[in-house]
Amino acid sequence: MADRMFSFINDCWNPVGGACLHGCVYCWARRLIEKRGMRKYLGEPFIVEREMERSFGEGDFVFVEDMADLFADSVPTRYILRVLDVERKFPKTQFLHLTKNPERYIRLCEEREFPENAVLGATIETDWYNFFDFKGDGSAKCRLWYNPDISRAEPPVSRLKVMQELSARFQGFRRFISIEPVLEFTQITPTFSRAIKVARPYAVAIGYDNYQNRLPEPRLGETMKLISELETFTTVYRKSLREAWYE
Repeated sequence: MADRMFSFINDCWNPVGGACLHGCVYCWARRLIEKRGMRKYLGEPFIVEREMERSFGEGDFVFVEDMADLFADSVPTRYILRVLDVERKFPKTQFLHLTKNPERYIRLCEEREFPENAVLGATIETDWYNFFDFKGDGSAKCRLWYNPDISRAEPPVSRLKVMQELSARFQGFRRFISIEPVLEFTQITPTFSRAIKVARPYAVAIGYDNYQNRLPEPRLGETMKLISELETFTTVYRKSLREAWYE
């Protein structure tokens, strides 16, 4: 079944099992795993050998490891290399990687491990670095980064800096950025869009939280302005766009 997280994806592939340690409160995959008791995505990472025998068609765009994060620190490098070896066998198929730990991309690019048909993506929900108080309508208050109740991943701005480094050092790979769920970002100047432009993504996806988590999120007007800025230099895939929960 094709993963509908992105409209351009027509297949998904999860060759590595085990739990994702980022623990993001808004993660749709975690909800599905808990609801269905999917044991494949529990415990330590492991290779799902039957998945290593998959075949992919010419022109397919495959989302790799949509149920977890292949590049999380808990995943052994040898597992990642086995996955990339399979991708290399299908040069006419595109493979999308999406991580909250793009630092691991750097070493793999330095060692020329990625095949040319790999798309290197990162989730970057905001450009705020330190945690802050978000009050919205005055009654809600929560901490953003570093709040383990929201996510244990590296701060989004750190991920963005890595994607900028990838753009500067390894121009042969396409980069993709997902701003989902979009969280409160700097607005005094178009700082966020300018920072993304430096990373030179071929496309950006943006959308709001779908699960009523009452996250620190921007007003819809602010998000639409960000989209307009992004569309001046890249393709934007619009996901769930709505008013902020406190509007």
